[in-house]
Amino acid sequence: MKQNKTMAPVQLTFLTTGTVRIRPSMRSQPANGYALMRRLRSICDREWTEPFPIGVFLIQHPEGLFLFDTGQSPCCNDSGYLPRTAVFSSLLSQFIIERKDGTLEQLHARGIKATDLKAVVLSHLHTDHAGGLEDLVAEAPDLPIYISREHWEAFGKHPLYASFEGSTPNHWPEPFTPSIVDFEDAPLGPWKQSFPLTSDGGLVVVDTSGHVPGHIGLVVYSRSEDGPLTTYFLPGDATYGIDLLDREEPDGINDDPMRALQTLKTIKEFARQTAVVVLPSHDNNTPRLLDQRVVYVPS
Repeated sequence: MKQNKTMAPVQLTFLTTGTVRIRPSMRSQPANGYALMRRLRSICDREWTEPFPIGVFLIQHPEGLFLFDTGQSPCCNDSGYLPRTAVFSSLLSQFIIERKDGTLEQLHARGIKATDLKAVVLSHLHTDHAGGLEDLVAEAPDLPIYISREHWEAFGKHPLYASFEGSTPNHWPEPFTPSIVDFEDAPLGPWKQSFPLTSDGGLVVVDTSGHVPGHIGLVVYSRSEDGPLTTYFLPGDATYGIDLLDREEPDGINDDPMRALQTLKTIKEFARQTAVVVLPSHDNNTPRLLDQRVVYVPS
């Protein structure tokens, strides 16, 4: 896919919907080994990481306002919020979030209503990425929600399985009819297919599967008014941190570590081909990387 050299300015804002601590073995493990054993290590781990942000990206594009993910719900710690089948959620994660931290509340504080949004792109349906969906759709029932076809087939059509895997289908919109991302034969760097979200090619969805089936990332081409074109990559949970991307260590809770590893290799290859600022959703360095436009240089 060719970049449009006349792209208008795009502004990227990182919002944090509280923080989360997880088991170190859940954050990363070497990709070798069976998926079941890697999960058991995470479940049996008794330590906690430092708190990490629960990131959401607000993208101001000439075609409208977009959100990449919706963060966690401020109600996530309320009794009865999680489905009964979410048996491992409390064992693996601890969320700290206040009402003011909710995505909708943060948008309102910026004078933005959910009805002002052009669309939401969900990397996947885990609760810390789709938790704000309920409030957003309550305010804007017709808000387009983009999800990859593979992920919808795996999670959206199987809510019981999704709840075991860390989603809260009991808080999805009723009815939930997302806009499906079907990838096109439009190569972008090492990706053979992509999905242009805007007509100018400034926002492009790519496949970053592995963490879950059909996980997606977003490439953002942003031209500031006084500077050159900057390429950003939003990997969602394809990697929890730049350090893990560099070491090529996927998270320890996925069920397809080899596919997750291949996604990390693909992201690094993209970074070798293109000067890109990589912005993980759960990395404490992301605000600095965004503010200073720090280009990721893979090892």
